[in-house]
This record gives sequence, structure tokens and C-alpha cells, in this order.
Amino acid sequence: MEENQKTNNRSHWLQTAVLSLLISACSLYIYDYFYAPKIVAVDIKGYMAEQRALYLSGKIDDAGLKKNLEHLQRKIDAVPKNKIVIMGDAVVSHAEVLAP
Repeated sequence: MEENQKTNNRSHWLQTAVLSLLISACSLYIYDYFYAPKIVAVDIKGYMAEQRALYLSGKIDDAGLKKNLEHLQRKIDAVPKNKIVIMGDAVVSHAEVLAP
């Protein structure tokens, strides 16, 4: 009877440890995905140079230029609150780049 109780006790400790590790891993994943701040770079300088070249070559008109700039603004505004948007010139490496 005493041996059965020891085995049962070990089983409960093992179940508790596994459940605790599982809950901790899930908590870390959720925190990282939804709450941890992340940096997103936007290459505004390159985008503006591209738009300028298109405008000067006549491929887009005033309305097209305005539409493209508004699209970029909507894309930046749609970035989740846990992501910090900075200019692409300030990023050296390992940052997500928001493509307009």
C-alpha cells in the first residue's frame, strides 16, 4: 500500500511539472506574439525616391501620387500597437521591414 502511494505521489509531481512547463511556454508565446514590443522599419526615403521617379517619368499623375502616399499612410497606421515604427535609415539589421 505504501509503495502504491509513493508511485501515485510521483505521478502527481510529474503531472504538475509537465502542466506547469506547458502553461509557462504558452504564456511566453502569447506575451511575445501580442504584447512584447517589436521594431518595424519603413524605408520612406526609398519609397519617396521611387514615387518621385515614377512621377517625373509620367507613369503616375498627381492623383496616383496622392493615392500611393495615402496607401503608405494607411499601411503605417495599420501596424499593431506592440510594434514600433522607425525609419529604415536608422536600422542596421535584424528588423522587420514594412513594404509599402
